Amino acid sequence: MKFELKTTPPVSTKKIIYGVTDRSGAPLWEKLNDFLIDHSPVKMKEKGLLFNSLRLLVSSGIRFTKALGMLSQRTHNLRLKRILDTINYDMTEDGKKFSEAMRKYPTVFRTSEIKMVYSGEITGKIEDVLDTISVQIQKNLELEGRIQTAMMYPSVVLSAIVLAIGVVMGFVVPKFETLFESFGSELPAITKFMIGASHFVQHSWWLVITIVVAGIFWFRNWKNSETGKRAWHGFLLELPILKPLINNIQTVHVAGNLSTMMASGIPVTKALQILSKVVTNSVISDGILNAEKMVRDGKQMHEGFREQKLFDPVLGEVVEVGEQSGSIPEILKKTADQYQMEIDAQLRNITTLIEPVVIVLVGGAVIFMAFAILTPVFKMQQVFTG
Repeated sequence: MKFELKTTPPVSTKKIIYGVTDRSGAPLWEKLNDFLIDHSPVKMKEKGLLFNSLRLLVSSGIRFTKALGMLSQRTHNLRLKRILDTINYDMTEDGKKFSEAMRKYPTVFRTSEIKMVYSGEITGKIEDVLDTISVQIQKNLELEGRIQTAMMYPSVVLSAIVLAIGVVMGFVVPKFETLFESFGSELPAITKFMIGASHFVQHSWWLVITIVVAGIFWFRNWKNSETGKRAWHGFLLELPILKPLINNIQTVHVAGNLSTMMASGIPVTKALQILSKVVTNSVISDGILNAEKMVRDGKQMHEGFREQKLFDPVLGEVVEVGEQSGSIPEILKKTADQYQMEIDAQLRNITTLIEPVVIVLVGGAVIFMAFAILTPVFKMQQVFTG
């Protein structure tokens, strides 16, 4: 038999409409709670589920605003709940369209998603657009998940190596140093080096942490600057060993998103403009904008892609075939699927190559510390034996 304790719902569960609900007289702790909710993230997985569920409800004959209300009650993300309630209010009370109400939340809904919803509202294919958006989000999530899975193993192992070296330098080496000093013998160079590193870690750990934190802070600011962003993104596109994988990932993003937008009825130039904002690499974004300018000047899209030299030549070829046959969205979708298969194979190969490299690094660190510690021990044993 189950017993449930009934309590008063927390303030965060109350229906709050952004721009309408007055919270000025609320207690300080409620305002703090509101601040945390209003700045909490909406995950891609939650957003993909939203679009898919919305499509299912609308296709079942449920009124759009009612479907939004139903999804608002089901979601566990309090910020998303407030956003859906506000969108519902804007559509019901102010007569706004769904795409217009979405524009108030640029950190949640991408420009491409808003434009696609708008095209669906104009063409009357809102259900197809919602389905297309949810499928594209799912594909992006799967790709990101594969990349994270491939990088998890080396990241964990390397972190463990750094932690182990820190423990050895801070606690183990000082014990052996005392032992070595008691015999007064000359230490090997490798042992002196490790003892010196140990002294540095013990007495200047704060400096190490400061340098690391300052370096990370500087790198993030530089990478977010206009000059640094382009330099970093250009470096990623030319990164040795990983260059083919990164280029294929960019091709999947370009082909997949472009296919989705053109299938939703968005014109070529508008789709390219939106695509330039969707892709995360600024160098690729500039190339897409250059291709869009060439299309506006009267050239075909495949000529724009070929001219930039940033994309796989196959992309220009398939776009040309699509332009001739009038089936660009379908061909781009098949191209994205094909490159997705190549990415899966490349990730498996990289994971296979990373494992022996990590093993060599671990073995090298262990051998170095073993030689540094055991070499003087063996020498002292020889002295005692003699």
